Amino acid sequence: MIQLLKIGVLGSGSAGRTLANGFLDHAHRVMIGSRTPDKLRDWLREAGREAQVGTFEQAARFGELIVLSVNGRAAEDVIRLADLESFAGKIVLDASDPLDFSSGRPGLFVGTTDSLGERIQRLIPDAYVVKGLNVVQADVMINPTLTGDELDMFIAGDSDEAKQTVTNLLEEFGWPVIDMGGIESARWLEALSLAWVVYSHRTGKTHHAFKLIGK
Repeated sequence: MIQLLKIGVLGSGSAGRTLANGFLDHAHRVMIGSRTPDKLRDWLREAGREAQVGTFEQAARFGELIVLSVNGRAAEDVIRLADLESFAGKIVLDASDPLDFSSGRPGLFVGTTDSLGERIQRLIPDAYVVKGLNVVQADVMINPTLTGDELDMFIAGDSDEAKQTVTNLLEEFGWPVIDMGGIESARWLEALSLAWVVYSHRTGKTHHAFKLIGK
């Protein structure tokens, strides 16, 4: 039986709105948090009765599960704006990435020995951070069939219970989920996102993803 959740989505960009719509399509209640909630009036009008908008703090307090869908450089500031206490005891699905284009080429502003996912876990130690959904484009997040094949979604986090909840949520979208272990494995998922970006820049393609193959 599907567990219906109250989900707070921190981030009102294309990815945040797309994820919110996907969760609403599966009967979850959703609040999008934004610096400027008023700009979401049109989205709210079309989203239906189970949708709400608010500030980052309101969305974080609303959610039983919180999705972080913002520019990686803004992620920690957004969490602070939402009030660190808002996350205590909650699952945080971190779909952000530490992408850095300052050199003119795709890169990461943290990696190998640390990750944005680990930074977020340290910032909110009483939350259960799960890295996931960071290796595909927004529309593929909620509809993996757009890739034309059956691909995998990789997750990482320290809480097995939190990862199971996230797995259940992603399976509603049709994702086979692969557990990569503790939150330190966010280092490799964020690097995988960079591989996605490099391929996209070289080819112009956006509906690609990854699959783990082997016995």
